[in-house]
Amino acid sequence: MTRRTAYSKITLICLLLSVILFVPRGYSADNDFSGKDYTTETSKKAAEQAAAKKREELKKLEEEEKKTEEKIKEEAQDVQEAQKAVEEAESEQETLAKEIKLKEEEAKVAQKELEVLKKEAETTKDRDRIKEAEKLEEAIKKLQAEAAAQKKRLSLAEEKEALAEKRLAKEQLEIEQVRAELEELRTQKAGLSPLLSKLIRSGTVILVGLVLFILLRMGIRTLEKVVKKEGAIRESEIELRVKTLGRLFNWLGGILIVLSVSYQLLSIYGVNVGPLIAGAGIVGIAFGFGGQYLIRDLINGIFILVEGQFRINDVVKIENYGGLVEDINLRITTLRDLAGRVIIIPNGEIKTVVNFTKGYAQALFDIGVAYKENVDRVMEVIKQVGAQMREDEYFGRLILDDLEMFGVDEFADSAVIIKFRIKTRPIKQWEVSREFKRRLKNRFDELDIEIPFPHTTFYWGSGDDNKWFKQTMGTLANK
Repeated sequence: MTRRTAYSKITLICLLLSVILFVPRGYSADNDFSGKDYTTETSKKAAEQAAAKKREELKKLEEEEKKTEEKIKEEAQDVQEAQKAVEEAESEQETLAKEIKLKEEEAKVAQKELEVLKKEAETTKDRDRIKEAEKLEEAIKKLQAEAAAQKKRLSLAEEKEALAEKRLAKEQLEIEQVRAELEELRTQKAGLSPLLSKLIRSGTVILVGLVLFILLRMGIRTLEKVVKKEGAIRESEIELRVKTLGRLFNWLGGILIVLSVSYQLLSIYGVNVGPLIAGAGIVGIAFGFGGQYLIRDLINGIFILVEGQFRINDVVKIENYGGLVEDINLRITTLRDLAGRVIIIPNGEIKTVVNFTKGYAQALFDIGVAYKENVDRVMEVIKQVGAQMREDEYFGRLILDDLEMFGVDEFADSAVIIKFRIKTRPIKQWEVSREFKRRLKNRFDELDIEIPFPHTTFYWGSGDDNKWFKQTMGTLANK
């Protein structure tokens, strides 16, 4: 194929495209040669008719919307009347029940009086007593008849209440349906399909929930940053308290946001939430009888948090378990021990707590030295090591006070026990204790101070027994 042939084909394609594009815009079969554009006039008329039709539809939708709103008001009044009828039926039941109880008690008292009068009349044969007994008997029958009549009225009142509750449920269902119709009319008025409108509203609710959750997290983190001190060896009491309560509010806030979003989503898709809430209440009552352990956990968790028995990042011992507190909420406490194991303890099971890191800590020592050592010299060496650690650039910040010497605490089997302690910042007592023992061991080695270890001494006996034992051992050695 030559270059000229290729150019001619490209030119032909361009001409065809220009004709195709030109015909719809400039020429139409409906155009005459007098310059009139009938297509444009027809489209204008169609657009005007469509706009007029849309205005009429919008007007109808607005009228239907007004009617629906009036209907909602009427239904709301009916609901209020039904609720009022239910309340009146309940109060009438309470009044009748009190009257029945009063009549029955009066009848019991009168019955006892009648028995006493009958006994007196039988013994004395007094006609006046007999007449009083007869009158009292008639009064008792009258009271019993009144009580029976009141019971019938009470049963009628119960039926009346049941009917009122049915009517109330019916009215509530109707008002929910009317509200759903109103929402559908508004979506039609906005030009959206019902499903698309529900999806948009659902997305908005979920988005608002996410924003609230993010704001909650940001607020808690900001508060923690405000109370946090840079360069601190250990968090302050206020910081630990804020961190603990922040975790709790994050947990509670998350639950509330999820419940609120779920409620709104169910309402959007036409699920009547009222019966679900009532059913949840009934389930809660039934669960309350068997969920006493959960209630105990929640109540104990409230007291732990309010009283500040322990906080996040405290080292505690709960019953037989110990570790660093990682998390606390109203139901459980989570610990992590030295082996990295997570221990979850229900708050209701917590009876006694040993907190090793609240306020300050004490590194307690029981150091044993040999009986031959001068204990005054040993105690002086221990104090010197404590003073050196107090002057250390790093460990001096961990130690809060000078070494407190208690003195000789015990005479053990092979050692004299010297007891003393060092006051430290919370959770730093173990670090200080390990470093102090390291330095003290090195210092004792330098001064030849003996740290004894258990010895076993064999006693060979005396006399004939000793001679026989040596002969036996010698024979075994020769063999």
